[in-house]
Amino acid sequence: MLIRPANPEDAAFVGAIRVAAWQAAYRGFMPDAYLASLDPSANLDSLRAAVRAETPPFLLRVAEVESQPVAFSILGKPRYAADQSIAELWALNVHPSHWRKGLGQRLVMQARLDAKEQKFAHVELWCIQGNLAAQRLYEACGFRPNGQVRTTSSLTGSPLTELAYKYAL
Repeated sequence: MLIRPANPEDAAFVGAIRVAAWQAAYRGFMPDAYLASLDPSANLDSLRAAVRAETPPFLLRVAEVESQPVAFSILGKPRYAADQSIAELWALNVHPSHWRKGLGQRLVMQARLDAKEQKFAHVELWCIQGNLAAQRLYEACGFRPNGQVRTTSSLTGSPLTELAYKYAL
């Protein structure tokens, strides 16, 4: 397995991985109609542009198995009001055909290293409450719930509750 920075040509893989991972992991948390409507080609032009940017708004890493992207992570400044010393793990998606093979853990560890290199003091992330596989992964990687909880329906039209996790670098 290889973890590397993404390039613009990876965008279609990222879209397909995201949709497959969400449809498998979020069944029961998000409405079936919403999951069925996910489009792997959505927002790929903006993703390509962000990856091409001289100063990208985030760090997109891809994990490859046999030269094929099968997982990705996105690390950036928090998308919410936060201290400047905090980085946010925006996304971690592994194609379901590669679940429980250590890819998620390796990407989380790489995100921690990247955040430390960028001089952040903490990494935070949001995880859907009840997504026990994800919660166990983050806790195995040293993240701990920080007590913050948020519920929103803006993404799916139905309430979705998330827990915040934090890791001190």
